Amino acid sequence: MTQALRRGGTLVGSEPWAKAALAVAVLTLGVFGFVYLQHALALVLFPYDWDQGEGYDAWSAWLIDRGQWPYSGNQAFPYYSSNYPPLWSYVVSIVMAWAGPGLASGRAVSTIAAVGCAAVAGSAVWFQTRTAWAGLGAAGLVFASPYVFHTTPLARVNALTVLFALLGVWAFERPTNRRLAWGTLALLLALFTKQTAADAAVACLGFVLLTRPRAGLAVSIVLGAAGFSLLAAFNVLTGGAFWLNVVSGNANPFEARQLFDYAVNFALIHPLPLALAAWEAASAMRRRAWDPWTLYFLASGVAALGVAKLGAGESYFLGFVASGAVLASRRLVRLLASPPITRGRPVWAVAALLLVAGQAVLYAHGPLALGGVLVDRGLQAPLLGRTPTAKDRQAGDAIVAAIRRLPGPALSEDPSFAVVAGRPVVANTTHLRNLYDAGLWDPTPLVADLQAKRYDTVVLNAQLYPQPVLDAIGRHYYLAQTVQLNGFTYQVFYPGAD
Repeated sequence: MTQALRRGGTLVGSEPWAKAALAVAVLTLGVFGFVYLQHALALVLFPYDWDQGEGYDAWSAWLIDRGQWPYSGNQAFPYYSSNYPPLWSYVVSIVMAWAGPGLASGRAVSTIAAVGCAAVAGSAVWFQTRTAWAGLGAAGLVFASPYVFHTTPLARVNALTVLFALLGVWAFERPTNRRLAWGTLALLLALFTKQTAADAAVACLGFVLLTRPRAGLAVSIVLGAAGFSLLAAFNVLTGGAFWLNVVSGNANPFEARQLFDYAVNFALIHPLPLALAAWEAASAMRRRAWDPWTLYFLASGVAALGVAKLGAGESYFLGFVASGAVLASRRLVRLLASPPITRGRPVWAVAALLLVAGQAVLYAHGPLALGGVLVDRGLQAPLLGRTPTAKDRQAGDAIVAAIRRLPGPALSEDPSFAVVAGRPVVANTTHLRNLYDAGLWDPTPLVADLQAKRYDTVVLNAQLYPQPVLDAIGRHYYLAQTVQLNGFTYQVFYPGAD
């Protein structure tokens, strides 16, 4: 590919007009990278949930550090289970062994993983093109997406999943036996971080089956056997709780309107890289120039349709963003090497700068969302689009103080408040609701606990518990305090007279 990008022995990108345009584009993407890192550091230092579910993922890591499985039948106190495979929790537990429970370890691991995602995307493009600006551009496109800004610095499994997936795709790019072995391991790690990494596995296996059928069959057998063996082992070791929580518990209903809203939103925010990536993918498919990045782009685009699931969000597009960054950068290198572009020179430079400026406006988020046309357009921007402030910290501290007024356990919809207050986490709110809606969880024991006022404090914000639990709280607890934090009204309840 490198030879195709050269003209007369000189890279087009080395000409003055191209240098100026590319420097502006790369610097613009660099600003987004700086904004991301500043936001991620602020989150690491902020001890309270910024996204519903962070505290549960982090608590699963703490349980593993304590030598406990984060899976149960959910029918006895503390009614807690994770709904993800255990790898992310295990990695975070290594940090928690010296840092203690809380969100900081999980957020730090996820941030490092997100930086790794950008590094892998950039390195893959550099090795393909031997063009530094293209590699930097691919890395910058990962950081520039508001979807990446919103979801990857959180204590969630998503960034590490995509990192392992990208490493697998990169390894399969040159399918030697050694690289296939490393790539298969990376895919296995991705699948046991989050099940949605199946898109990368499908892409990689499809590529090697097309290019090296015998090796592809062998890799498919090895990956399948290893995956099913681990699944069976986890299920046996947890008495069936792994299947209940990680497989059955994630079979959520689909909402067509949610799919439509996210698909339109993603396309409106990412038009330039999406168009370039689609162009590159279509060209590769037309030429039958199979490569795992093209197949991963297509597979992750299909997998992103899972955003229609109840409770899904922008994180379902992360693989699509990363693979799209690779293909878009590759296509841009091809464009700059094409005769119409090289003849146009300054005219094309101006056009390129205008396109970059327009895309940068659509990418605005965090401190760059200054108002007017510079607004964060992501659907999760109202909750995840800003950085925590001192006022947010004070609000969280007020909730913790309310929990500490009474000595007993707390039932907190966002569990980080209980953890900071020194209480154990009780119940995984949305997971129990999903199980309840699927007929897989009986709320009677938890309702009985509430009737007996076993919990000295109950903290609600979005009221995501199953309805019988909410009804029991309303009957047996009274509202003692409300606190405003990140767009939510947190309600603190104490036991009351029936």
